[in-house]
Amino acid sequence: MAANLTGVTNAVFAHLPPAARFSSEDGAFLIGHASELAALEDQLVQGFYDILFAHSETARILSGGERTEREMALRQWWRRTLEGPFDAHYWEWQAAVGLIHVRVGVTNPMMIGMWGWLLNALQGALVEKLNLPPQEADRLMEIFHRLAATVQAVIAESYLQNYLAVLANSTGMSPDLIHRLVAVELAGLDLSARG
Repeated sequence: MAANLTGVTNAVFAHLPPAARFSSEDGAFLIGHASELAALEDQLVQGFYDILFAHSETARILSGGERTEREMALRQWWRRTLEGPFDAHYWEWQAAVGLIHVRVGVTNPMMIGMWGWLLNALQGALVEKLNLPPQEADRLMEIFHRLAATVQAVIAESYLQNYLAVLANSTGMSPDLIHRLVAVELAGLDLSARG
């Protein structure tokens, strides 16, 4: 039994400070630039999957015959992100990505690393390819950083909560017991000597 996607997204939004998470104002500004940003789709998708298929650990997860399918998934995400709305359905969809990652073996370091690549690619493209004025490009990058932080938090938390839900369900242990076991184990670690 998987963790509740609505519960996961609600918990993430409760924990993320409002100034650090994606807002409705961010969504409106992003959607207002959708026609310009749509032109970056091919460049972002190609670069994203070139990176993934060039690295042995990520290429192992993505079989050679899946590239077109994987690219279409990223294209759908990009298009949906540029169209909005950023409603409960959008964030629950991002939480579902955490489930997909668990199922196929994508790790959180892989996901976070590719978000870093995507942000760097966007930063260059906003100025070089779209020729946006610096102030506008800066605002879009701030928005993309908040989007990245919010999506990464939702995906990572979904990944963790679903892992814990499966562990609890398969062992019969309650989630509270698992949390207590982790707390006890971590309390015994001496982290002071580990700069």
